[in-house]
Amino acid sequence: MVVMRRSWILITLFAAACGSSTPPPPSTGSGNGSSESITGRERIGWDQPAANSDELATFGYAVYVDGARSEIADPSCSDTAGASGFPCTGKLPQMSSGTHSLQLATFSSVNADAGESPKSPPLSVVVSAILASDMAPAAAEWKSGEVDPTSDGIKLRIDKLTDGIEQPTDAAFASDGRLFISEHVGKIRIVSDGVLQPNDALLLPDENEGVPQAALSIAFDPDFARTRFVFVVHTAESPDGPLIQLSRYREFGGKLAERAVLFQSASSDPLDRSAVLRFGPDGKLYLVVSGSDPGGRLFRLNPDGTMPRDQSGTTPAIATGVTGARGLGWAVRSGILWIVDDDSQQAHLSGVSLSPPPVQAIVRGRTTLRPGVASLAFYTSDAIPEMKSEALVVSAEAYLLRLRFADDDPTQVARAERLLQDRVGPLRVVTVGADGAIYFLTDTSLGKLSRAK
Repeated sequence: MVVMRRSWILITLFAAACGSSTPPPPSTGSGNGSSESITGRERIGWDQPAANSDELATFGYAVYVDGARSEIADPSCSDTAGASGFPCTGKLPQMSSGTHSLQLATFSSVNADAGESPKSPPLSVVVSAILASDMAPAAAEWKSGEVDPTSDGIKLRIDKLTDGIEQPTDAAFASDGRLFISEHVGKIRIVSDGVLQPNDALLLPDENEGVPQAALSIAFDPDFARTRFVFVVHTAESPDGPLIQLSRYREFGGKLAERAVLFQSASSDPLDRSAVLRFGPDGKLYLVVSGSDPGGRLFRLNPDGTMPRDQSGTTPAIATGVTGARGLGWAVRSGILWIVDDDSQQAHLSGVSLSPPPVQAIVRGRTTLRPGVASLAFYTSDAIPEMKSEALVVSAEAYLLRLRFADDDPTQVARAERLLQDRVGPLRVVTVGADGAIYFLTDTSLGKLSRAK
């Protein structure tokens, strides 16, 4: 791959004919091992082979930024093919300042069964810190008070609470009602009474040539009111390679301090350094870390980061094979732990239960989802009783997926429905508040869904 220093980035990408039932072949382009500086305003470009312009019109394209998928906006291709195919360009997604890895993939927009091509070799770019804030695209136009009706007659009111968020990765409510948001740019932000606080609760230090550690996930001690403990999962660097670290902080007046590193795991997939952290019903910490198969693992830890005594072996991992950790949560009714993963070719919702000691994870169910899914939450409130016990999964394809499990088999999804389709833009995080509202995060905004009066 080559970076053009004018207005676009060039990647050679090959795709199969639209009628094929197999994914398109991978790109033959390659990077030169160095990083190129860009402003983030450039368009990404590629040469697209196709039999003719009619076939070309059936292709769609996805760009992966550090492993996170989004479909390329505003693709435009020439009517005339060159030696390598039809020259095409598309808008880059929003990126924070610093180093990023870009990859492209092709899919058929008319044949969903064909799947998606393997990703192209990575292209490393460095987004200028000076212009990073200027190049962000305009947020999707949505206003408070709009209503999104469901298929079973629920009228959900959409409200925008605040703008100013930057690349959210996770969110959790403290017991006092404040919402803490982790951002990929290395920050923890606080929303109090619907207002984004001006000061960061935490800013992770730079570790790699001015690039900050990425905050990936956040969880509160169940006894937070007494201990004030907040747990943050973030990236880190070591002489032996990239790491995923679990750190514990104590919260004082909206600031996270007294850092203690409790646990760390080597990252076997540097292009997809993702992880999700949650406290389980048993009071243990559950940490799912992405990795190149079978490198991804589900860890079960004591709150101090040590290995529970009811597990065997030399590692607190109770499951392996997670290739793209995106979400983690418990179905209260069945007690099943559900994991959302996305390996870029396909996404899954996988349910596991825990064996008697020595504790191991036992797979109970698995449902295939479209790529692009992320955060997972279960609706446990009585505020919208029709949705109680349902799973909620957000997608970068601009919808909130509502899933109901079968009454006679809690491992099987009986009904699925898309909410917020193209109403607020790509969704990154979902959580449920004590008020029974569904809170969601786009790339730049915090909103909520509640029953319309």
